[in-house]
Amino acid sequence: MSKKQNTLLRSARLKKSWTPEFVSGKVGVSRYTYIRWEEGLQAPRLTSLQALCSIFEMSPTELGFAELLEERMRSRSSLNGKTTLRPPTDSLELPTIEGPQEPTLTEALAMWSMGLASCWRLYMIGGQSELERLLPTYLAQLTAPTLHPGPEQRSAASLTAQVYQLMAMLELQRGDFVSAQMNGTQAVVYSQLAKNWNLYIASQLRMATVFTQRKRIGAALGAYNDALKRINTISETISPLLHGWIFAGLAEIQAAMNHEQEAMQFLRLAMAVFPERPEEDATFAYTYCDRSLLYYYQGHVFLHLGEPRLAWDAFAQVDELKPAPPERTRAEFLRLKAYTSLVLGNMVQSCIYLEAATRAAQAISSDLIHSQIYGLYEHMLSIWGQEPRVRSLAHLFQN
Repeated sequence: MSKKQNTLLRSARLKKSWTPEFVSGKVGVSRYTYIRWEEGLQAPRLTSLQALCSIFEMSPTELGFAELLEERMRSRSSLNGKTTLRPPTDSLELPTIEGPQEPTLTEALAMWSMGLASCWRLYMIGGQSELERLLPTYLAQLTAPTLHPGPEQRSAASLTAQVYQLMAMLELQRGDFVSAQMNGTQAVVYSQLAKNWNLYIASQLRMATVFTQRKRIGAALGAYNDALKRINTISETISPLLHGWIFAGLAEIQAAMNHEQEAMQFLRLAMAVFPERPEEDATFAYTYCDRSLLYYYQGHVFLHLGEPRLAWDAFAQVDELKPAPPERTRAEFLRLKAYTSLVLGNMVQSCIYLEAATRAAQAISSDLIHSQIYGLYEHMLSIWGQEPRVRSLAHLFQN
């Protein structure tokens, strides 16, 4: 049976104007082996896949190996507390795997780590349904190594914490705040088990996000303060990206409590410590925070302090980012621009951004943003309900 060619891998190579000989030499395999990867006749072992990702600076999914990662993950099962392998259920449809069929637990954890990096990217572009299918599989495979004491337990617990963070964010986008909080709490617990304090702080920041959406400002403040306390009580170096995120979040909380001086002080601290190249930060793979994070909180601070024009200027900065932020960020900023336009009394601009935000929220399947936009539309109706342009937007919400 013929195999499906890996057009993504081939396209990535051609985009860089590299020959098969060049890539195979960099990876450390023969030209014949590499050609078989592109033709879909053979799949690389984990070490070769890692080398490919490093050379191309792309994820396994972007190089056309998403199915390989998923199949290898499914092929692992739990038996008597030990992680073992079972043969593929449909070997005729799978490419031949280079080397031994059974990766060690260390190799499997490295493979799952790459897969989760792709899951975060998928979340940012709105891949809700795909993640809902993938994450339970990750969780099932990680349960045994996470709960079984051993040299790989902390690594497994770190990945489990990431899975729960993703699940919390998915529940939040569905508007299920209770489930989001439960999964967020699990992420905190497993990051503690992993003794991964960057991941612990990221989990607390996700919790703060959930609390803020629930309008539980005191609980959000507690999560931010807990994260900041962790930084001040451990000797390990904490990611500047996370440090800046804490300060930015605290700035919004202080502004919400009408503490202008404290809010501006935290905002200045956030700007000072946030890295110039956040994509190079060690935590970027599971935070996906670029400088739009600063503009997001800066705009919220000014909205809370009654400065909508300054808020607009803050939100508008996202348009200058290169590369452009992912779809989820874009949808959120479109909603914020629609709201800020409303506060400024600009009806036409409000209509333009509300329509764009609605379509963006639908594209990423975010019930949360969609419901927030509908609340904004109701507000617009209360002010400009007699205007035909405003009334005509009702069709956006009829489905």
